[in-house]
Amino acid sequence: MKLRTTGTLLALTTAVIIILISCSKSKGDNSGPAGNSGDSALLNIGSNIILTSYQDFALKTTAMDAAIAAFVSTPDAAKLAAAQAAFKAAYFSWETCSEYEFGPAAEQALATNTINVFPTDTSIIKTNLNTGNFTIDAIGNLKAQGFPALDFLLFSADNNALVNRFSIDATAANAKKYLSAISASIKTKAAATLAAWTGTYINTFKNATGVNAGSSLSLLVNAFVYDFDVVLKTYKLGVPFGKFGPTAVPQAPSKVEAWYSGISLQLMIQQVKALQNIYTGGTGYGLDDKIIASKAQKNGMPLNDVIIAQFNSLLAKLNALSDPLSVAIVNNNTGVSDAYTEAGKLVVLLKVDLSSALGIKISFQDDDGD
Repeated sequence: MKLRTTGTLLALTTAVIIILISCSKSKGDNSGPAGNSGDSALLNIGSNIILTSYQDFALKTTAMDAAIAAFVSTPDAAKLAAAQAAFKAAYFSWETCSEYEFGPAAEQALATNTINVFPTDTSIIKTNLNTGNFTIDAIGNLKAQGFPALDFLLFSADNNALVNRFSIDATAANAKKYLSAISASIKTKAAATLAAWTGTYINTFKNATGVNAGSSLSLLVNAFVYDFDVVLKTYKLGVPFGKFGPTAVPQAPSKVEAWYSGISLQLMIQQVKALQNIYTGGTGYGLDDKIIASKAQKNGMPLNDVIIAQFNSLLAKLNALSDPLSVAIVNNNTGVSDAYTEAGKLVVLLKVDLSSALGIKISFQDDDGD
């Protein structure tokens, strides 16, 4: 076979390169400032992921509050079931919002330390039920409000006893007041946070480019890593599994999220998928495009490929478990240990490798040793 002429070969080579570039990633690889259009990742994540997550959460908490109001008005088994279902839907939606505890979420106290402190403090809850005196968001009440308190109030007994709690028990009036106040608080915070994002903050978020402290990328990455490292890996998985604390005995099942409703594993999977969606940007620009553009490597492989593979590995380990997680901790020690190990690997990739590749300083501190 004869060699082609130099001009023909050059033309073919150029064409191949153009084809490869155009097909390498459907959403492109220009994740940094795109001319005058801004940061493509911030534009996409802000409008198509964060904003839509808050819109869904506002809808779900409104529906939950309406279902609870109907149940409180006329407590019966059917209305209890509707309130329980609405609670679960709102809780799942929260798992797609817990990653953004900055800006409006911080200002409106729509944060883990106000609406998702678990395990809930049942002694405070019972005092609130007995006295009817409580203040939502008071420091002394933070462990007796939010989703974990609703979890106790709506699931901590059989359905007959739960209906009685809100109808014929001596503290029924207080129970109705308490349940309604917790639900209304979550709904109000969700609505206020959404209003702030749809108002002026969406533009603030998109325009605060760069990687310095206070930039949107810095705020997002820090909140993103914190949500995975501290909230999920440490408190949702590590603490119940006995990896932290003075005794470190792997038998602390009552410390899981959603202990009473038994949906802790499903909530955790939902959270991992939400984090993964932020990383990939869904169908648009995400943190992954920035990592690809950085050409960062991990053990001789593209860092992006390693991170994506680790997300999938963790999800595979979690999907291999069965809810309730509290039972899996006792009966499937190996499976939970495997999931915890995979979560630890992902923490290092996100907290060290990703942040370094992006030039983002991780500003929060923890003492779990990763």
